[in-house]
Amino acid sequence: MLSSNINTFFESVNKINIEKDLENDESINDLESKQQKALELLKEKTGLIEFNGKTDAYWKDLETADTKVMVLSIPNGTFIRSANNLKQELSSQEINGSFLILDGLAYKSNTDYESIVYMKV
Repeated sequence: MLSSNINTFFESVNKINIEKDLENDESINDLESKQQKALELLKEKTGLIEFNGKTDAYWKDLETADTKVMVLSIPNGTFIRSANNLKQELSSQEINGSFLILDGLAYKSNTDYESIVYMKV
């Protein structure tokens, strides 16, 4: 009898914990949704541009030389340069925190998971 009561008790506790986990999952999903909406609104209002894509170590032109851009951050292991400066190759160590303004933008990356963030100025 005691064994049966203990099992019933633990089943009740597990049910409560599962319900709480489901509520937490829903609130996490809701929070992630709100964060995504906030990020989209921030991009819209500030003109931030985010690009991610694997370029297989080739340069990809993101903006032409007649467009001034300010690069806010690039992931480690990626490189950028001004659009018409073929000898330039700037790394994340040189870019992040510097807020450089470039004439156009070319990007080179081996990852499609992390993003470059920049804005036209």
